Amino acid sequence: MNTEGQTDWKRREGWKSALAQVVAVAVLLAGAVTWFVHRGTVRKQTEEHLRAARAAASRGNPADLARAMAELDTLFQVDDGARDAQALAADLQTVLWLDHHQPGADAKAREHLSRAEQLDSRSGERFATRALHLLAEGKTAEAEKFLGELQAQGASSPRLTLAMALTLQAKGDLPAARQAFARAAENAYRDPRFSSAYGLALLDEGQHDQAVEAFEKALQANPDHLLAKLNMGLAQVYQGRKLEEAQRALDAASQKQAELTPVLRSRMGTLKAELALTRGAADQALQDADSALKAVPDDVYALFARARALATRKDTQARAAFEAALARRRTAPLLYLDGARSLQASGDNASALALLDAYEGAFGNIQVATADGKKVRLLEQDGRYWLARGGLLEAAGRQDDALGAYDKAIAAKGVGLARAQYAKGALLVVRKDYENAKVLLATVAPDTGAGTLPEAYSAMGDLLFAQSAYAAGCQHYYFGLVRARAQGTPREELAARIDTVKKGLESAGQGAMAKAWVTETNTLLQ
Repeated sequence: MNTEGQTDWKRREGWKSALAQVVAVAVLLAGAVTWFVHRGTVRKQTEEHLRAARAAASRGNPADLARAMAELDTLFQVDDGARDAQALAADLQTVLWLDHHQPGADAKAREHLSRAEQLDSRSGERFATRALHLLAEGKTAEAEKFLGELQAQGASSPRLTLAMALTLQAKGDLPAARQAFARAAENAYRDPRFSSAYGLALLDEGQHDQAVEAFEKALQANPDHLLAKLNMGLAQVYQGRKLEEAQRALDAASQKQAELTPVLRSRMGTLKAELALTRGAADQALQDADSALKAVPDDVYALFARARALATRKDTQARAAFEAALARRRTAPLLYLDGARSLQASGDNASALALLDAYEGAFGNIQVATADGKKVRLLEQDGRYWLARGGLLEAAGRQDDALGAYDKAIAAKGVGLARAQYAKGALLVVRKDYENAKVLLATVAPDTGAGTLPEAYSAMGDLLFAQSAYAAGCQHYYFGLVRARAQGTPREELAARIDTVKKGLESAGQGAMAKAWVTETNTLLQ
């Protein structure tokens, strides 16, 4: 082979060339090491800030949410593309928007949610927040479909369950919503937000005792949770119990003025109004309710307190005020049932019945699943509604219609079964249908004294007196007084009942028994 004129390439590979290659490799390696170190540092900082944000957010107060957002803002300076952090920010801002009405939080919530979706976050916060935004826009059916599709794919988290609960509540399927709220609260028991949401749902349904229990669990998670404290105070006022605790909740919140959001200020005003109503100060209650509405003009509990104050004053605007509250939340039985009772107490039976007609309009087409998987109308299982309707019809003198409503309340076989049986039995006593009345009343006012309804024992006493069975009647009246005393009935009211029985015995020519009755019952007044 002719190689003349060609230079051996190996001779051209000198020490300078080799050194340059070594230097180049070293620079590449150094860059790679620097990149990996930087990436690890960013990841570590991101994880630390995200963990700190979640810890702060889990306490649930607005100040805690603000601290959580501060951690996330610092995180975003390091890594704006942290997709789960963007989803968490969307979740926190949504809470500040929907639960607290914090100005500007809605725009921030939408911005962070959009960013989380662009980055394709797969966290529960992203999807639950999207469902909550759909609900806020009034797109209940879209929210239900969205969450149903996620559920079909196996997605599950307390936030998604809570979003489904709120969706079912907005739809009017209250039994299913209640179950979902309970599951969310149980699975996220360390976060007061979930138990507090459950308590609020129970409050909407007028289940005050259960609502207090839920708020107590929220306060076990964070004893300083302001909204849970105020909401529990509201439930206690609706119960008519532990009013001093409700006042303490109000005092505690008033010491945190710098942390109060519009909803917290509104809830404070509402609680003040309801406490004023317990004192009979309707004018003060109306002022406090109006003050609450200045903080949040469409707050449903403030609107309800205002309506109750107007009803107490027998104001002709009371019905319109209750309807304004209903326009804000049409699937809250509390507004209809307690509103009807307030209007009835004010003497406006027509408006009270109109509220119950509206209740039937709101829930009449709702289908719910039974234990065996069948679908039935919600109203068929709603004993409370039929019991309330029966009471109003009875007060209006429509006894036949009232009996029909009581029959439906009994057929519902709900938690109010005993009260429905008593109501029908008492009406039958009034109609002097003693035989059928006795069958009903015997189940709720047994001779053993084991019944829990004082009024049922009083009704049975009336029946027995009408049949001249005075000794047995006195025994049932006595059982009723014992139960009433145990349930906190004021001494004056007990004394009035004792005197009524005494006069009944005297008018029947049972003077000796009347004296014995007074002697035996005096111990109940001590």
